[in-house]
Amino acid sequence: MRTLLLAALSLGLPGCAAFTTVLPPLPPGPHPPRPVAGTPFVDCKGIVHCHSHLSHDSDGTLEQIAAACRDAQIDFVVMTDHQTDASIRDGVRGMVGDTLFLVGAEVRSPVGTLLCFPLHTPLRRFQHPALLAKEAGAQGGLAFAAHCERWRAPLSAPGLAGAEIVNLHAGAVDAAKLGTLGTALFLPMRQLCERICRRDDAVLTAWDAALAERHPFTPIGGGDAHANIRVFGPLGGTIADYREVFLTLSTHALAERLDEKSLVEAFAAGRTYVAFDIFGDGFGFDFRAVDAAGAVHVAGATVAAAPGLALQITTPAVGRIRLLRDGRELHARTSCTMTVRDVAAGVYRVEVRTEDDEPWLFSGSIRVVDESAK
Repeated sequence: MRTLLLAALSLGLPGCAAFTTVLPPLPPGPHPPRPVAGTPFVDCKGIVHCHSHLSHDSDGTLEQIAAACRDAQIDFVVMTDHQTDASIRDGVRGMVGDTLFLVGAEVRSPVGTLLCFPLHTPLRRFQHPALLAKEAGAQGGLAFAAHCERWRAPLSAPGLAGAEIVNLHAGAVDAAKLGTLGTALFLPMRQLCERICRRDDAVLTAWDAALAERHPFTPIGGGDAHANIRVFGPLGGTIADYREVFLTLSTHALAERLDEKSLVEAFAAGRTYVAFDIFGDGFGFDFRAVDAAGAVHVAGATVAAAPGLALQITTPAVGRIRLLRDGRELHARTSCTMTVRDVAAGVYRVEVRTEDDEPWLFSGSIRVVDESAK
């Protein structure tokens, strides 16, 4: 069996590389952040967890990343190269075309990897997550638990702003290698990218546990883009260039405007959602609480349980909407809308699967408290 597998690899991996440009770009034209009705926010589509030639394990260039942003209509990119003095000093900041670039870093701690951004000076290496978060905070940055499938402690370390609830590299590693080989050799790149879009039950359970202790605890999606993922290690099989990653997964932030300060405020406040865009564009996803006076409270908010309070969910297309309270499914329906009234205290979030039962959308959370506790 091993001989057959190696033979297939040697014959087929060049074909795998040939499939790396199959995913089509989105329709051409400007793609500015979209207003969120009834709020002062705009929905900014972004990429979090991206590496370039400033990392030891990537040769990617700014030109390649910027071109992928144009194809995938990305509003912002958080660069998280493995930290060096050069990665922080030489990282590109500000607008490149229509895309805002932020500079951060992927850093290691004794219990797992963190994504910290934005940064202006390097962090000291291999500290406890709480100390890394404190250092990042001192320069106006935030810290997130990354690669949560390998995190060796509760996610809710002091100072962390949230967690990477999905990661494409982890999805590629977890996917069955033989099935991935067959997909790579004989099927379009789209199906290979779909194959690595995975919901990790353990990671989502850990996120719910963190939300029980601290709200908000902001969700982000990790593209972990290197433009050189090798599914089969030294044997090759390069997949997932920047465009493919950017068309597959995004993190949306509801910000007052497209600038660094507003984005950091949005991430700190929990106003994000994660979309596997390969199954459908995430724009139009909306999870909000509306009180009796008509005031709108978006993800990250804490609201009082009172008569007239309703949770409203809208999706860009029909899907299987699941409303969870404290990590347990409360309501589910196949639709593009859901409204729930008589809302009791708890932490609520939404997951949506496509009609083909693929993971698609993951909201930030809204906490509802007894009126006397707000």
